[in-house]
Amino acid sequence: MKKNHHLLIKLAVIFFCVLSVAFLTAKSIDRTGLDETYFMYATCDGMKINVFSSDGDYYLFLPAFAKEEDLHYSYEALKHDIKVLKSDSLPAIFISTNSGSIDGILADKEYKEAGKMTVIGPDGFKHISVGLEYMKGRGNYSWNNWDKKPFKIKLNRSASILGLGEGEDFCLLANASDPTLIRNDLARRLEMAVGIPYASVGRFTDLYVNGDYMGNYYLCPSIEIGADRIDITDMDEVQDKVIKRLNRDAISVYETPTLRGWNLPESVDDITGGYLVEREFGDRYDLEYGSFNNGFVTARGEHYIVLSPRYCTVSEINYISDFFQKAEDEIFGGGNFAEYIDTESFVRRYLVEEVLKNYDGGVSSAYYYKDKDAVDGHIYAGPGWDFDMSLGNYLDWMEYASEDATGITKLYLSEHSSIVFRRLIGDDDFDRIVRDSFTTDVLPFFEEVLDTGLDKYEKELSASAAMDSIRWSDMYREKGYTTNDSAQYNNLKSFIEERLAFLQGEWSD
Repeated sequence: MKKNHHLLIKLAVIFFCVLSVAFLTAKSIDRTGLDETYFMYATCDGMKINVFSSDGDYYLFLPAFAKEEDLHYSYEALKHDIKVLKSDSLPAIFISTNSGSIDGILADKEYKEAGKMTVIGPDGFKHISVGLEYMKGRGNYSWNNWDKKPFKIKLNRSASILGLGEGEDFCLLANASDPTLIRNDLARRLEMAVGIPYASVGRFTDLYVNGDYMGNYYLCPSIEIGADRIDITDMDEVQDKVIKRLNRDAISVYETPTLRGWNLPESVDDITGGYLVEREFGDRYDLEYGSFNNGFVTARGEHYIVLSPRYCTVSEINYISDFFQKAEDEIFGGGNFAEYIDTESFVRRYLVEEVLKNYDGGVSSAYYYKDKDAVDGHIYAGPGWDFDMSLGNYLDWMEYASEDATGITKLYLSEHSSIVFRRLIGDDDFDRIVRDSFTTDVLPFFEEVLDTGLDKYEKELSASAAMDSIRWSDMYREKGYTTNDSAQYNNLKSFIEERLAFLQGEWSD
């Protein structure tokens, strides 16, 4: 009896501690407009959609496929006057987490939760219903500074979603800092127009998680190696089989002052490729990726993270760091850098960032890849990322990037910028290709954007943007803008016109 008494006391203490942690976690999460409507919801075609409260009003945000006459309201919802808003022409993504809550994900960016995802088109067609290995937070500044968070999802099998190509990893970009919501998509389409290798677009969607409307999100493929992503040799296919047989406790880190890798068996016959590498600025490399242990720093201070293979052996990290160093030396020594880099892809990467006057251009999330020498022994500048702070949309602290549409950045004006493109643009052949591509690729692209493209974007997104602006009204009010404002499109159009006119003047000769 005494043992049972002690056991009950221990269980009570454990229960109290768990309850306290849950309470403190919940206190740190902004659930404004959600908790008070917990018992207020409607169902449509089996999908639960929760009522949202804002400024004393109740809202029901419907996906494009929903029909009001088919809604079934909960008993509590029937007691209230609810304003119904409906999206138009966009697919809807419904995610349900295994716990039935998203609070753990919102409280910790690295927390992962399994679940299920269903994607339904505006016509009601169910495109896919698939299990999620996990849903988690993603991003850095966007995660820490906006209530509307970006997410990463990993499917439990490789699949194509809304025609975006086969893969397991996808991102849901919140575009919270972009009043038009469109800059990321616009930039990706520009990448395709100028011929960035493996450039791809995403899809605008309405996102629901456990019945809560989360807003307008941009679904896009993650940047990774794969047949429908970056189609180069995947060394992880071989190495993962070896690593799975190892005792994890026996795996140790290989580190020098400039290299980070792993003391692992050399299992790949040809270590010349493929590699997927991300350029990051030094502070983020040191602080946020300190435990990644897969990276290198060049002699001139360029910081690179190796994303694939996930565990670089000693030979691999020495090989790829040496290759990047040789390329850098040739670029700065006035030598034959074309022996190491694919000049055309670097031109187009620079051109996109320069035309958009992208704050993150040359600073962060810049991707490069190299296949094995037997296929192609060059470094390629790959698809871009993070275009929300471009084309006149900047924060006050973003140094050189003001609302001014003029100026040649050469991707080096930030203290965190890469030094590579500033050097490359001084090469006559490189500069000539930049000017030619601007005339033949960029100008025709933006001619269509200015003529009809922006109007199409606004029409397509207006209904969803109206819902998004109410769902995140507190955040937008604090930031001083909204996602449902035609004036923002006019500002974007004016910036594009001024930017193109300036660059034509600079590059017309």
